[in-house]
Amino acid sequence: MRFNWRLSCWISQFFTTGNIGQKEAQGRMQGLPPLPCPLRFRDVKGFEGRTNDVIYCLPETESATSTVVYFPGDVQDYSETMEAHRDNKKYVQWSLDNIALLLKSYHPESHIVIVKPTRMEFKTFACYNNFVPSNNCGVPDHTPNHNALLHLERLLQSLTQLIMDLARRKLSRHPTLVDSKDIIFPALDKTDIQLMGFSKGCVVLNQFIYEFHYCKTLTPEDDSMCQLIPRIRHMYWLDGGHAGGKNTWITSRSLLETLTRLGIEIHIHVTPYQINDDRRPWIRKEEKLFSDLLRRLGAPVKRFVHFETEIPSLETHFGVITAYKLAERRHSLMAVKDM
Repeated sequence: MRFNWRLSCWISQFFTTGNIGQKEAQGRMQGLPPLPCPLRFRDVKGFEGRTNDVIYCLPETESATSTVVYFPGDVQDYSETMEAHRDNKKYVQWSLDNIALLLKSYHPESHIVIVKPTRMEFKTFACYNNFVPSNNCGVPDHTPNHNALLHLERLLQSLTQLIMDLARRKLSRHPTLVDSKDIIFPALDKTDIQLMGFSKGCVVLNQFIYEFHYCKTLTPEDDSMCQLIPRIRHMYWLDGGHAGGKNTWITSRSLLETLTRLGIEIHIHVTPYQINDDRRPWIRKEEKLFSDLLRRLGAPVKRFVHFETEIPSLETHFGVITAYKLAERRHSLMAVKDM
Protein backbone atom coordinates (compact mmCIF):
# COMPACT_ATOMS: atom_id res chain seq x y z
CA MET A 1 0.00 0.00 0.00
CA ARG A 2 1.49 3.35 -1.04
CA PHE A 3 0.33 6.78 0.05
CA ASN A 4 1.18 10.17 -1.37
CA TRP A 5 2.70 12.31 1.37
CA ARG A 6 1.40 15.43 -0.38
CA LEU A 7 -2.15 14.29 0.04
CA SER A 8 -4.21 16.65 2.18
CA CYS A 9 -7.30 15.12 3.72
CA TRP A 10 -9.80 17.71 4.79
CA ILE A 11 -11.98 17.05 7.80
CA SER A 12 -15.55 18.33 7.83
CA GLN A 13 -16.49 20.99 10.37
CA PHE A 14 -17.55 19.80 13.79
CA PHE A 15 -20.55 21.64 15.22
CA THR A 16 -22.70 20.73 18.20
CA THR A 17 -25.39 22.60 20.04
CA GLY A 18 -26.39 22.91 23.65
CA ASN A 19 -24.34 23.06 26.83
CA ILE A 20 -21.50 20.59 27.18
CA GLY A 21 -20.24 19.68 30.62
CA GLN A 22 -16.52 19.46 31.38
CA LYS A 23 -16.45 15.68 31.62
CA GLU A 24 -18.19 15.27 28.27
CA ALA A 25 -16.10 17.98 26.64
CA GLN A 26 -12.94 15.99 27.32
CA GLY A 27 -14.04 13.51 24.67
CA ARG A 28 -15.72 15.80 22.15
CA MET A 29 -14.75 18.34 19.53
CA GLN A 30 -16.82 21.38 18.74
CA GLY A 31 -16.43 24.26 16.32
CA LEU A 32 -13.16 23.22 14.67
CA PRO A 33 -12.58 24.56 11.15
CA PRO A 34 -11.29 22.22 8.42
CA LEU A 35 -7.67 21.30 9.13
CA PRO A 36 -5.16 19.56 6.83
CA CYS A 37 -4.00 16.05 7.60
CA PRO A 38 -1.35 15.28 8.55
CA LEU A 39 -0.30 18.35 10.50
CA ARG A 40 3.33 18.87 11.47
CA PHE A 41 4.28 20.63 14.68
CA ARG A 42 7.96 21.41 15.21
CA ASP A 43 9.67 21.42 18.60
CA VAL A 44 6.60 20.64 20.70
CA LYS A 45 7.39 21.30 24.35
CA GLY A 46 7.57 18.40 26.75
CA PHE A 47 9.19 17.82 30.13
CA GLU A 48 11.68 20.43 31.39
CA GLY A 49 12.94 21.79 28.09
CA ARG A 50 12.73 18.59 26.06
CA THR A 51 11.07 18.96 22.65
CA ASN A 52 9.99 16.62 19.85
CA ASP A 53 8.44 17.14 16.46
CA VAL A 54 4.92 15.73 16.35
CA ILE A 55 2.73 14.72 13.39
CA TYR A 56 -1.01 14.77 14.02
CA CYS A 57 -4.24 13.72 12.29
CA LEU A 58 -7.77 14.55 13.42
CA PRO A 59 -10.22 11.67 13.92
CA GLU A 60 -13.16 11.15 11.60
CA THR A 61 -15.72 11.55 14.37
CA GLU A 62 -16.44 14.44 16.70
CA SER A 63 -16.91 12.10 19.66
CA ALA A 64 -13.47 10.47 19.52
CA THR A 65 -12.24 9.51 22.99
CA SER A 66 -8.93 7.79 22.21
CA THR A 67 -5.46 8.71 20.95
CA VAL A 68 -3.01 6.45 19.12
CA VAL A 69 0.60 7.45 19.87
CA TYR A 70 3.13 5.96 17.44
CA PHE A 71 6.91 5.85 17.91
CA PRO A 72 8.66 5.17 14.58
CA GLY A 73 11.81 3.19 13.89
CA ASP A 74 15.04 3.71 12.00
CA VAL A 75 14.81 5.18 8.48
CA GLN A 76 11.31 6.61 9.03
CA ASP A 77 11.37 10.38 8.58
CA TYR A 78 9.51 13.14 6.78
CA SER A 79 8.77 12.13 3.20
CA GLU A 80 10.93 14.80 1.59
CA THR A 81 13.88 13.84 3.82
CA MET A 82 13.59 10.20 2.83
CA GLU A 83 13.18 11.09 -0.85
CA ALA A 84 16.47 13.00 -0.71
CA HIS A 85 18.37 10.09 0.89
CA ARG A 86 20.19 7.70 -1.45
CA ASP A 87 19.20 4.55 0.43
CA ASN A 88 16.11 5.47 2.39
CA LYS A 89 14.07 6.82 -0.53
CA LYS A 90 13.08 3.28 -1.51
CA TYR A 91 11.12 3.06 1.76
CA VAL A 92 9.32 6.39 1.46
CA GLN A 93 5.94 4.65 1.59
CA TRP A 94 6.72 4.17 5.31
CA SER A 95 7.48 7.85 5.93
CA LEU A 96 6.00 9.58 8.96
CA ASP A 97 3.46 11.40 6.79
CA ASN A 98 2.27 8.20 5.14
CA ILE A 99 2.17 6.32 8.44
CA ALA A 100 -0.06 9.06 9.86
CA LEU A 101 -2.54 8.55 7.01
CA LEU A 102 -2.32 4.77 7.31
CA LEU A 103 -3.01 4.82 11.05
CA LYS A 104 -5.86 7.25 10.49
CA SER A 105 -7.44 4.75 8.09
CA TYR A 106 -6.95 1.96 10.65
CA HIS A 107 -8.15 3.98 13.64
CA PRO A 108 -10.65 6.50 12.21
CA GLU A 109 -12.22 7.18 15.61
CA SER A 110 -8.90 8.09 17.25
CA HIS A 111 -6.58 11.06 17.28
CA ILE A 112 -3.31 10.05 15.58
CA VAL A 113 -0.08 11.31 17.15
CA ILE A 114 3.36 10.39 15.78
CA VAL A 115 6.29 11.38 17.97
CA LYS A 116 9.39 11.96 15.86
CA PRO A 117 12.65 10.76 17.46
CA THR A 118 14.79 13.36 19.18
CA ARG A 119 17.26 13.04 16.33
CA MET A 120 18.03 10.82 13.33
CA GLU A 121 21.73 9.97 13.44
CA PHE A 122 23.14 9.96 9.88
CA LYS A 123 19.53 10.65 8.81
CA THR A 124 18.83 6.97 9.50
CA PHE A 125 19.16 5.85 13.12
CA ALA A 126 16.30 6.88 15.42
CA CYS A 127 17.48 8.19 18.80
CA TYR A 128 14.91 8.69 21.56
CA ASN A 129 17.09 10.44 24.14
CA ASN A 130 14.12 12.45 25.39
CA PHE A 131 12.47 9.19 26.47
CA VAL A 132 15.41 6.92 27.32
CA PRO A 133 19.18 7.50 27.58
CA SER A 134 20.68 6.26 24.30
CA ASN A 135 23.99 6.06 22.48
CA ASN A 136 24.73 7.54 19.05
CA CYS A 137 22.97 4.65 17.29
CA GLY A 138 19.89 4.88 19.49
CA VAL A 139 20.69 1.82 21.61
CA PRO A 140 18.89 2.40 24.94
CA ASP A 141 20.33 2.36 28.43
CA HIS A 142 17.15 1.87 30.43
CA THR A 143 16.83 3.48 33.86
CA PRO A 144 14.13 3.18 36.54
CA ASN A 145 12.97 6.70 35.73
CA HIS A 146 13.87 9.06 32.89
CA ASN A 147 10.57 10.99 33.13
CA ALA A 148 9.48 9.49 29.82
CA LEU A 149 5.87 9.26 30.96
CA LEU A 150 5.90 12.86 32.10
CA HIS A 151 7.47 13.91 28.82
CA LEU A 152 4.72 12.20 26.81
CA GLU A 153 2.04 13.72 29.03
CA ARG A 154 3.48 17.23 28.53
CA LEU A 155 3.81 16.66 24.78
CA LEU A 156 0.12 15.76 24.57
CA GLN A 157 -0.81 18.80 26.64
CA SER A 158 1.28 21.11 24.45
CA LEU A 159 -0.10 19.52 21.28
CA THR A 160 -3.65 20.10 22.48
CA GLN A 161 -2.92 23.80 22.92
CA LEU A 162 -1.16 24.07 19.55
CA ILE A 163 -4.15 22.57 17.75
CA MET A 164 -6.50 24.93 19.58
CA ASP A 165 -4.32 27.91 18.66
CA LEU A 166 -4.19 26.84 15.02
CA ALA A 167 -7.97 26.42 14.88
CA ARG A 168 -8.52 29.85 16.43
CA ARG A 169 -6.16 31.50 13.92
CA LYS A 170 -8.04 29.90 11.03
CA LEU A 171 -11.38 30.99 12.47
CA SER A 172 -10.15 34.55 12.98
CA ARG A 173 -9.73 34.74 9.19
CA HIS A 174 -13.24 33.35 8.67
CA PRO A 175 -15.30 34.79 11.55
CA THR A 176 -18.61 33.75 9.97
CA LEU A 177 -17.88 30.06 10.62
CA VAL A 178 -18.13 30.03 14.40
CA ASP A 179 -16.93 32.11 17.33
CA SER A 180 -13.43 30.94 18.27
CA LYS A 181 -14.47 31.05 21.94
CA ASP A 182 -16.91 28.22 21.19
CA ILE A 183 -14.16 25.81 20.15
CA ILE A 184 -13.96 22.67 22.24
CA PHE A 185 -11.09 20.26 21.75
CA PRO A 186 -10.38 17.33 24.06
CA ALA A 187 -7.29 17.33 26.27
CA LEU A 188 -5.35 14.56 24.53
CA ASP A 189 -3.67 13.49 27.76
CA LYS A 190 -7.15 12.81 29.19
CA THR A 191 -8.25 10.50 26.37
CA ASP A 192 -7.74 6.74 26.31
CA ILE A 193 -4.21 6.09 25.05
CA GLN A 194 -2.98 3.38 22.66
CA LEU A 195 0.83 3.24 22.54
CA MET A 196 2.48 1.79 19.46
CA GLY A 197 6.18 1.26 18.81
CA PHE A 198 7.68 -0.01 15.57
CA SER A 199 11.20 -1.51 15.52
CA LYS A 200 13.50 0.99 17.33
CA GLY A 201 10.40 2.84 18.55
CA CYS A 202 9.72 -0.06 20.91
CA VAL A 203 12.54 1.18 23.16
CA VAL A 204 10.15 3.91 24.32
CA LEU A 205 7.49 1.35 25.28
CA ASN A 206 10.15 -0.63 27.15
CA GLN A 207 11.19 2.47 29.08
CA PHE A 208 7.55 3.03 30.00
CA ILE A 209 7.53 -0.45 31.57
CA TYR A 210 10.45 0.57 33.79
CA GLU A 211 8.59 3.70 34.81
CA PHE A 212 5.32 1.86 35.47
CA HIS A 213 7.26 -0.15 38.05
CA TYR A 214 8.95 2.96 39.45
CA CYS A 215 5.60 4.74 39.85
CA LYS A 216 3.55 1.89 41.22
CA THR A 217 6.15 0.11 43.36
CA LEU A 218 9.05 2.38 44.26
CA THR A 219 7.23 5.73 44.63
CA PRO A 220 3.53 4.87 45.04
CA GLU A 221 2.88 7.95 47.18
CA ASP A 222 3.98 10.30 44.36
CA ASP A 223 1.20 10.36 41.78
CA SER A 224 2.52 13.40 39.89
CA MET A 225 4.23 11.24 37.27
CA CYS A 226 1.59 8.52 37.23
CA GLN A 227 -1.40 10.46 35.95
CA LEU A 228 -1.08 9.19 32.38
CA ILE A 229 -0.83 5.51 33.35
CA PRO A 230 -4.57 4.86 33.99
CA ARG A 231 -5.28 6.29 30.51
CA ILE A 232 -3.11 3.70 28.74
CA ARG A 233 -5.40 0.95 27.43
CA HIS A 234 -3.29 -0.80 24.76
CA MET A 235 0.42 -1.23 23.97
CA TYR A 236 1.58 -2.51 20.58
CA TRP A 237 5.07 -3.89 19.98
CA LEU A 238 5.59 -4.07 16.20
CA ASP A 239 8.73 -6.11 15.47
CA GLY A 240 10.84 -4.46 18.16
CA GLY A 241 14.60 -4.35 17.74
CA HIS A 242 17.76 -2.27 18.07
CA ALA A 243 21.51 -2.62 17.56
CA GLY A 244 22.34 -3.42 21.19
CA GLY A 245 23.31 -6.88 22.36
CA LYS A 246 20.54 -7.19 24.95
CA ASN A 247 17.31 -5.68 26.34
CA THR A 248 15.40 -5.70 23.07
CA TRP A 249 12.48 -7.08 25.09
CA ILE A 250 11.85 -6.72 28.82
CA THR A 251 12.40 -10.00 30.67
CA SER A 252 12.44 -8.89 34.33
CA ARG A 253 9.70 -10.72 36.20
CA SER A 254 9.10 -7.87 38.66
CA LEU A 255 8.66 -5.33 35.85
CA LEU A 256 6.28 -7.59 33.96
CA GLU A 257 4.31 -8.32 37.14
CA THR A 258 3.71 -4.58 37.49
CA LEU A 259 2.71 -4.33 33.83
CA THR A 260 0.27 -7.21 34.28
CA ARG A 261 -1.38 -5.59 37.30
CA LEU A 262 -2.15 -2.50 35.21
CA GLY A 263 -4.46 -4.53 32.97
CA ILE A 264 -3.13 -2.95 29.77
CA GLU A 265 -3.87 -5.04 26.67
CA ILE A 266 -0.58 -6.21 25.15
CA HIS A 267 -0.27 -6.70 21.38
CA ILE A 268 2.89 -8.41 20.07
CA HIS A 269 3.51 -8.55 16.32
CA VAL A 270 6.82 -9.99 15.09
CA THR A 271 8.44 -11.18 11.87
CA PRO A 272 11.38 -13.50 11.08
CA TYR A 273 13.42 -10.38 10.25
CA GLN A 274 13.85 -9.90 14.00
CA ILE A 275 13.08 -13.13 15.81
CA ASN A 276 14.92 -15.44 13.36
CA ASP A 277 18.02 -13.31 12.93
CA ASP A 278 20.94 -15.65 13.69
CA ARG A 279 23.26 -12.66 14.12
CA ARG A 280 21.08 -11.47 17.01
CA PRO A 281 19.80 -14.66 18.70
CA TRP A 282 18.99 -12.82 21.93
CA ILE A 283 16.02 -11.13 20.26
CA ARG A 284 14.23 -14.46 19.79
CA LYS A 285 15.04 -15.58 23.33
CA GLU A 286 13.99 -12.30 24.94
CA GLU A 287 10.77 -12.02 22.96
CA LYS A 288 9.80 -15.57 23.94
CA LEU A 289 10.50 -14.81 27.61
CA PHE A 290 8.51 -11.57 27.38
CA SER A 291 5.49 -13.21 25.75
CA ASP A 292 5.50 -16.42 27.79
CA LEU A 293 6.00 -14.73 31.15
CA LEU A 294 3.23 -12.21 30.53
CA ARG A 295 0.88 -15.06 29.64
CA ARG A 296 1.81 -17.02 32.77
CA LEU A 297 1.24 -13.92 34.87
CA GLY A 298 -2.25 -13.57 33.41
CA ALA A 299 -1.75 -10.46 31.27
CA PRO A 300 -4.14 -9.94 28.33
CA VAL A 301 -1.71 -10.79 25.51
CA LYS A 302 -2.20 -11.24 21.78
CA ARG A 303 0.81 -12.46 19.80
CA PHE A 304 1.13 -12.80 16.04
CA VAL A 305 3.99 -13.91 13.80
CA HIS A 306 3.82 -12.49 10.27
CA PHE A 307 5.48 -13.46 6.96
CA GLU A 308 6.75 -16.79 8.34
CA THR A 309 7.09 -18.33 4.87
CA GLU A 310 8.83 -15.34 3.27
CA ILE A 311 12.52 -14.52 3.17
CA PRO A 312 13.25 -12.01 5.97
CA SER A 313 13.85 -8.53 4.59
CA LEU A 314 13.30 -4.88 5.38
CA GLU A 315 10.17 -5.08 3.23
CA THR A 316 8.61 -7.74 5.47
CA HIS A 317 9.87 -5.87 8.54
CA PHE A 318 8.05 -2.69 7.48
CA GLY A 319 5.15 -4.82 6.32
CA VAL A 320 4.20 -5.58 9.91
CA ILE A 321 2.82 -2.02 10.08
CA THR A 322 0.00 -3.04 7.75
CA ALA A 323 -0.18 -6.70 8.77
CA TYR A 324 -0.91 -6.03 12.45
CA LYS A 325 -4.35 -4.55 11.83
CA LEU A 326 -5.43 -7.23 9.37
CA ALA A 327 -4.34 -9.98 11.76
CA GLU A 328 -6.21 -8.48 14.68
CA ARG A 329 -9.35 -8.04 12.61
CA ARG A 330 -9.25 -11.72 11.63
CA HIS A 331 -8.62 -12.68 15.25
CA SER A 332 -11.64 -10.64 16.40
CA LEU A 333 -13.88 -12.17 13.73
CA MET A 334 -12.84 -15.68 14.71
CA ALA A 335 -13.48 -14.91 18.37
CA VAL A 336 -17.00 -13.74 17.53
CA LYS A 337 -17.69 -16.90 15.51
CA ASP A 338 -16.55 -19.07 18.43
CA MET A 339 -18.95 -17.41 20.87
